[in-house]
Amino acid sequence: MSILVEAHDAVRVLRFNRPDARNAMSTTMLEELLEAMADAAADDAVAAVVLTGAGGAFSAGADLREELDHQGSVRRMDLLCHVYEGVATFPKPTVAAVEGHCVGGGIEVAAAVDIRVADPTASFRFPGATLGIAVGAAKLVGLVGLGTAKDLVLTSRTFSAEEGWRLGFVQRLAQPGQALAVALEVAGEITANNPHAVAFLRRQFLAFTGMADRVAAENDVLHALAEAAGDYGAVTHANPVTGRTPGMGTHR
Repeated sequence: MSILVEAHDAVRVLRFNRPDARNAMSTTMLEELLEAMADAAADDAVAAVVLTGAGGAFSAGADLREELDHQGSVRRMDLLCHVYEGVATFPKPTVAAVEGHCVGGGIEVAAAVDIRVADPTASFRFPGATLGIAVGAAKLVGLVGLGTAKDLVLTSRTFSAEEGWRLGFVQRLAQPGQALAVALEVAGEITANNPHAVAFLRRQFLAFTGMADRVAAENDVLHALAEAAGDYGAVTHANPVTGRTPGMGTHR
């Protein structure tokens, strides 16, 4: 299984489980993740979800070694977009426990949760500008502010857990090997509160920050780029700012 599901009282842990590939996201892994998320959302016994990785890494992002034809690449991007949106709008509290590499699709997932916990081995990177993929802005700008978001996304530079904490991307720093334990503590602190108030506050945060709209708009562009095999001219000729073309709408 590419996703391991673990129960910790009322907290469901979803663990990326491709350690030999630094938990890179294959098509199968993304399908399993979406299924696990749907199960957790529908299970009344689950009050919160923690996302983490096996083998000392969170996730190295999309599996660039996966052999895919054009339609397969479009399919995987579609799944990634569903994951990004699904995590950002998940109906229950979410926490990421990060050790090791957290890159590309991995950092997009981490950026979409409510709270991020990292240990000193964690390293983060938004490589979209290097890889030619327009991703990173939608979630990060609401977490660290415009100037810092531009710095991290446009340079594609790697930053540490300590820097991430100083910038506001990481909320809790853990001792080595203790990211999951701290994440479970955080999830427990949240679930000990009034569940109706927590749910309502999370919906307010989603509305006040406009996160869902930003992620949906970014996903539109990602899907269109995948369809056009990375041709930016196909998605930016009508609106060079957002990349939205008349009638593009959402891919969902």
